[in-house]
Amino acid sequence: MTDIFENDKKFKEAIGAFIIAFSKLEYGLAYLSVLTEFDLRKRNENLLTHIGYSFDNKKKNIANYIENNLIELKPIWDNQKNKIDKLNRERRFIAHGFISYSLPNESITTFVKEKKKLSSRKFDVETIKKLTQEIHHLNTGKNGINGEFHVEFTKLRINQWNELVNDETKIIYRVNNQILSDWKGKEE
Repeated sequence: MTDIFENDKKFKEAIGAFIIAFSKLEYGLAYLSVLTEFDLRKRNENLLTHIGYSFDNKKKNIANYIENNLIELKPIWDNQKNKIDKLNRERRFIAHGFISYSLPNESITTFVKEKKKLSSRKFDVETIKKLTQEIHHLNTGKNGINGEFHVEFTKLRINQWNELVNDETKIIYRVNNQILSDWKGKEE
């Protein structure tokens, strides 16, 4: 027989881990969205605005910028965006759906309104854990939004900025003490 209190604890831990991982993903999107602003020197000031954008607006902002300015990143972005969209749908059910939950059960059922009808999804603890692992991979795995993709997007964006401004306003982009931007600084 299932220990209802242990089962309840496992669901709460799994859902909490999922929501925290997704929050990291959304923050990564907000930061990339900030880099679409013209003046990169104001990125800290602009972060507050971009954090306030809806999830969809953050994705649209990045997608439009890539489409118009960093087309070389489009195949990677499109692939990652498809993964983001899939996980965001699951997030809607897990974080925003109302739950039918009976402690002795090994699963929960959540409901959300989609296109004027009620949709439901059933989750067990292992499914939620697998989704969380997908988010972790999307965050920091190959071409991760908070990893490789972030570094490449930032490098290309800073290189664009540096082409438009004088030496006093150029930015050096470093990762792990290695300069990645084309501009390495003034020679002394």
